[in-house]
Amino acid sequence: MWKGGAKVIQRLHLTNLVQVGCTVLLAGLVLYPLFWLFMGSFQSDPRSFSFTFKAYTNILALPFLGEIIYNTAAMAVGATALAVLMGVPMAWIVGRTDTPFKELLTLVALIPFITPPLVGAISWYYLATPNVGYINVFWKWVTGSKLPIFDIFTLKGLIWVMGLYVTPYVFIFTSIALRNMDPALENAAYVAGGRPLSTTLRVTLPLVAPAILSGALLAFIQSLEMFAIPAAIGVPGDIYVFTTEIWRMLLGMPPKYAEAAALCVPLFLVSGFALWGQYRFMGKGREYTTVGGKGHRPRVISLGRWRYVALAFTLFYLLMSTGLPYLTLIYGSFIKARGLAPTWDNLTLLHLWEVIAGDSRPLVVRAIKNSLILGFAGATLGVGLATVAAYVIHRTRWRGRAFLDFLSLIPLAIPGAVIAIGLLWAYVRPPFNLYGTLTILLLAYITRFIPFGVRAVGNSILQVSEELEKAAYVSGAPWGTMFRKILVPLLLPGIVAGWVLIFVSMMRELSASIMLYGFQKETLAVALFLIWDEGRFEYVSILALLIAFLSLVPVALVRRFVRLGETREIF
Repeated sequence: MWKGGAKVIQRLHLTNLVQVGCTVLLAGLVLYPLFWLFMGSFQSDPRSFSFTFKAYTNILALPFLGEIIYNTAAMAVGATALAVLMGVPMAWIVGRTDTPFKELLTLVALIPFITPPLVGAISWYYLATPNVGYINVFWKWVTGSKLPIFDIFTLKGLIWVMGLYVTPYVFIFTSIALRNMDPALENAAYVAGGRPLSTTLRVTLPLVAPAILSGALLAFIQSLEMFAIPAAIGVPGDIYVFTTEIWRMLLGMPPKYAEAAALCVPLFLVSGFALWGQYRFMGKGREYTTVGGKGHRPRVISLGRWRYVALAFTLFYLLMSTGLPYLTLIYGSFIKARGLAPTWDNLTLLHLWEVIAGDSRPLVVRAIKNSLILGFAGATLGVGLATVAAYVIHRTRWRGRAFLDFLSLIPLAIPGAVIAIGLLWAYVRPPFNLYGTLTILLLAYITRFIPFGVRAVGNSILQVSEELEKAAYVSGAPWGTMFRKILVPLLLPGIVAGWVLIFVSMMRELSASIMLYGFQKETLAVALFLIWDEGRFEYVSILALLIAFLSLVPVALVRRFVRLGETREIF
């Protein structure tokens, strides 16, 4: 009896150690940089401890501060509105109508979510440049006009590209809500004589409204925090937003660290408020959008001839977000000179050889190596911590689990630029001195993408019964043995999904990387941005395709383990 009691006490001590250790580690990753971000905004130098409001007064004195605020707000609101206008109809088309090729459309519609934003931004840079963009060249070639049809370097162009790449957030939330909702109220409306269109507008959409708003708020957060699209589209058009202005402050001589930290504070507060709204409305979505217990499937609406219009609407989005950008990159990899008509005489294979063996080879090889190291190490460490955190949140009765759940959500509200500045202030000082190393990039990646792993693994934990765990405890198995030999194998699909989501996110990350990388520590996204900034169009196209390939292939492989639709749990 004493031996059994000793084992119980030992198991309790180990469980408490895991709970407290996981919370302390996650708090260190998330809260420590945020603490130094706020402290840094009141200091004049990262290595000093003086207290001053000078950074805030300098920010308020900027002559173009109002323009930056306006550009950021217009971009985020406009992109979110565009995402709703495209994402909600597409979700309804593929989820509730008899439009052909729905399964294929659902799969392809998620490609923009997987595609690195920088790849899409650069593609549209080459598609819609006023004089030599492919769309404008084609327009002039067909019509004989001397004026371009589209100028990407405007606020409208920035909103257009941003909207294309945040639409999947609205699409994912809405399509899942439509698929899981109880169709009883819809059926009642049909029995009462309601028509499909009126039922959709008066019954279906109000029921999924919390999910739509939740997806819209997440799209808004992503629009605020994104660096790649404003840098590739906005900066050439002299349109600066918060993220690009923070980046420009770090490029100055001397760098304006305090001002960058001060500019990060309102960006973090706005993102945090939006995340709170997203979490709140997603909670309401659970109340009103329910999974029916009788297994009835929602009625499929027959559109008649209009189904081809619905198909055309969906194909238009896919063409704009996926088809044209990837065709642009493929064509750009073999073209001799921009601005000329697409003829066989203007094609060559020389650029591919130059990337492999030319002047860009050291940078490309180094970037691939650094990205793979960071991706594999970060995804493995991140999903390991996420698995333990998800277990504590969903399987224990520890009083601190609510705080741990809150900690795991905070990074969703922290833009990449904010994380970068916080880490810069936190680890540039002794005894760390990590600025410009792969270690600080690894910390930034794990901090930023840990919520993806927690949500993916947490979803799997909720689907696994506790009976096997209890049986292991009754048999006297230590907590570590139970966790390693019983729970982990059962959670393997969620763990694999979380690992791939974190890995892909790290491979495409630019917002934090561009502000933290050091000499010979470039990642693939940074290398692509640097080569693009040099105007080497052909090399940019080849490297962009490589990044897209490294992002798409792991997701395709993980579909052997889990359904892609389960990625909703990362939100």
